Amino acid sequence: MDFQQECLQAHNEYRLNHGVPPLKLNRDMCKFSEYWANNLIKKSVLTHSNNRDYGENLFCIQSSNPNFIIDGKKAVENWYEEIKCHTFGVEPNSLASGHFTQVVWKDSKELGVAFAKSGGKIVVVANYFPAGNIIGHFAENVPPLGGFQTNNNHIDLSDKINKLSIKFTKSPSQKFNEEITEGNFEEDFLKAHNNFRRRHGVPPLKLDRKLCKYSQEWATYLAQRNILEHRPGSNYGENIYCIFSSDPNFTINGHSPVETWYEEASQHPFGKEPSNLKSGHFSQVIWKSSEFLGVGVAKNSQGSTYVVANYSPAGNFVGHYVENVPAAKPIVYEESMRTGKDSRPSTSSITSLSENYGKFSEFAIESLKIHNEYRRKHGVPDLVLNEEMCQYAQDWADTCARTASLQHRANSNYGENIFSVYSSDYSHTPTPRDAIKEWYDEVKRHTFGVERVNQSTLHFTQVIWKDSKELGIGMAKNKRGQTYVVANYSPRGNYIGQFVENVPRPKS
Repeated sequence: MDFQQECLQAHNEYRLNHGVPPLKLNRDMCKFSEYWANNLIKKSVLTHSNNRDYGENLFCIQSSNPNFIIDGKKAVENWYEEIKCHTFGVEPNSLASGHFTQVVWKDSKELGVAFAKSGGKIVVVANYFPAGNIIGHFAENVPPLGGFQTNNNHIDLSDKINKLSIKFTKSPSQKFNEEITEGNFEEDFLKAHNNFRRRHGVPPLKLDRKLCKYSQEWATYLAQRNILEHRPGSNYGENIYCIFSSDPNFTINGHSPVETWYEEASQHPFGKEPSNLKSGHFSQVIWKSSEFLGVGVAKNSQGSTYVVANYSPAGNFVGHYVENVPAAKPIVYEESMRTGKDSRPSTSSITSLSENYGKFSEFAIESLKIHNEYRRKHGVPDLVLNEEMCQYAQDWADTCARTASLQHRANSNYGENIFSVYSSDYSHTPTPRDAIKEWYDEVKRHTFGVERVNQSTLHFTQVIWKDSKELGIGMAKNKRGQTYVVANYSPRGNYIGQFVENVPRPKS
């Protein structure tokens, strides 16, 4: 279910960028997709089914790690990349962009999707109804980014929204939100925005009550219809977010949506006008000219939680990106200590334990010490702490704790070790040695001097990987008594063909 909802959300985010209606998940179609995915994984082939009722996209990925997994966005991102091969407004001469065109095909309304797995091999099957990619109908069904330059795609929802507003304002929203959010959601949401904005040197936003009411109306509307789409005809900037959980007690905090939007920073071309909308959520978060923020959150009975943020004045105006979306500023730690501001250094900020002890938590400092104790046993250089990597690791530890799941971060540029422990004593906190010793103890199963990937010793080999130089580490706990530790390493280790030179025997 999580995979299907992630896949649906990815489809609808791309479709939204092209101004076409969102898809809805069809359970019967999902069953057919599952049947065909299982068929393909058993036969170890990648061929389309003979079903003529549905459009179909296929995706296959393989890893030497038998525990390899992907999220629901991975396949959709791969299909969408074919946009580079597509010429809009004309009938294509080939189907080189056929996966992309099916993803955004305007007349398609329903989606079925499933994956099958065998070892480290994963096959994803997506089906669409009505089917897309019909010869002679590409021009009107595959609009460019931003949609067709007409009003044909706009839906007049003013009457429905007005009725919704009247109905909503009669109910106590605070009690409703307390059941689906953690902490002070609005304040945390605002703080997350302003922490990122400070990093880019732009003024902080202020929370506006009227704007919050406006955002709440649309969040409620989206939750009631279980769709992800922007509010038509709005005068405000808008970011929207959806997360699905099968856990009826799932709650969302104010940081998660903003962190997800901000991750698009890696796709933003600073210093020039962007040619696509891949970083549109990020650029609105830090848009310099925006002054006020509104936020609303709503959850439906299907397990989907919707968050809507509105910004005034609106951002993302063509021709104004350079002055409104500055790159992150490197900030010297001593200056931040003097001013008392919560700030981070640039990604190149690397410090030794003795130079800036106060920058890191006791947990991180002790973790570094234990890592280097083990590394010295094998005669490899010490690691140093990287503050940005520590925050990166902490972010993922928080995610693992919040979702109560132990899984690696997808598409990370770093090596990664993860650890989890449960205690019925909720006050119990594991020490850094508890996690690192468990990783290192895999040494008992490692065969030195052999170029072989042993899946049962990869935590150990990453701990002492000779070429790794920097460490980031974080820990998070949840209300269930579960504690998660995430460690990241740069450069990453565990490269095939490099084990002998990077994993030496312990010194006698």
